[in-house]
Amino acid sequence: MKLVSRHPGKSALLQATAFLLLLLGAGCGGGGGLTVSAAASLGDVMEEIATEFERLEGVDVDLNLGGSNVLARQVELGAPVDLVVLAGPEPLEDLINRGYVSRDGVAEILENRLVVVAKDGKASPLADLASLASDYKGRISMADPRLAPAGVYAEAALQAAGVAADLEGRIIPALDVRAAVVAVESGNAEFGIVYSTDALAFDGIAVVLVVPADLHPPIIYPAAVIAGSDAEQLAQRFLLFLQGDFASSVFGSHGFVTAGGR
Repeated sequence: MKLVSRHPGKSALLQATAFLLLLLGAGCGGGGGLTVSAAASLGDVMEEIATEFERLEGVDVDLNLGGSNVLARQVELGAPVDLVVLAGPEPLEDLINRGYVSRDGVAEILENRLVVVAKDGKASPLADLASLASDYKGRISMADPRLAPAGVYAEAALQAAGVAADLEGRIIPALDVRAAVVAVESGNAEFGIVYSTDALAFDGIAVVLVVPADLHPPIIYPAAVIAGSDAEQLAQRFLLFLQGDFASSVFGSHGFVTAGGR
């Protein structure tokens, strides 16, 4: 298995580099493999699932991880992707509208929750999102809404809670949700608004608030095979594998809830 982009880092230049790596991989690959673009928040689980799929199928799976909006844009620019697993419906809806994905072929795989995190021991549990404005003055990291749905959910929650204007100037936009956690881990931000699963993936990071689900749209991860994929049948098998018992157990071990609660 090859990781085209594990943690996108801190500049748009690295996103462009990941795109170029995809194109180069298409040019020098030997065929018979699968390229999967997946939301950065799925990095750890997708590595485990892809490794097992490789063992069962005897094929290579290349993972391209990043912000979902960026991944969708890569497909539109011609990146050789066979299957996408994105966070939130909007990036995939865009691919559907542009003819890259069939609506009938979309499968909702997972659900997630939004939380506020801080360095372990550096902040007390928050009563609500308003506490970020009333009790603290530090910066707050979250995914850039233009690049990743995690930022869209976070922005919606802040607006619904009536504190978006109060926090203006304190928000640090990150390339994706994992980068938002890294900002807290490194001390560049006091808090982060991220997915609950990303909080679990980092040592020394504590959840100080579970954001009420009614403050933002449901967090759903849809997946679909890209139209015209050179590995369409293999991609379809991987899509089914993502909905099977092995994948479900891996998702559950990392804190994800399979869509529909199964």
